[in-house]
Amino acid sequence: MTDHKIFIKTFDELTTLELHNIYLTRGLVFTVGQQITEQEIDDVDLVCHHLFSTNDDGKVIAYLRMYDLGKYADDSHEITPGAWTIGRVAVLNEARGTGLGRRIVAEAIEWIREHTEAERIEISAQKYLEHSLYGKAGFVTEGEAYQEAGIEHVHMNLVLRENR
Repeated sequence: MTDHKIFIKTFDELTTLELHNIYLTRGLVFTVGQQITEQEIDDVDLVCHHLFSTNDDGKVIAYLRMYDLGKYADDSHEITPGAWTIGRVAVLNEARGTGLGRRIVAEAIEWIREHTEAERIEISAQKYLEHSLYGKAGFVTEGEAYQEAGIEHVHMNLVLRENR
């Protein structure tokens, strides 16, 4: 596998081309690939850190967003002090099976651990990735599976530091 560079930027730091490529990738994965018909782009994008990897042509081939749940909420998460979340994890078909998905999740966990005071990361994970991606990264499932955007999901947590 090529060692693709990973970028982490706030919304305001993204170039318009990067933002365009991010939205293309998310659209290909969620709207075209998974046929999710709910609004995918939302106002939370404005406050996220966007983590992405590109191929040599600048095409975004893997992406996720992360943000502070103590300050912001979306359709999947309530305000939760002490927690951050990772979401919109998207890997294009051409990059699947290369380990890039695991790598971007690991990079996000490490960035949150090093740059925030978060005690934990809470995610709403697609159930089919519960063990293969998130479980291997240390996330633990809490509660029963539920439907979100027509796809089975589970709530998962990763403790970063014990409550102080």
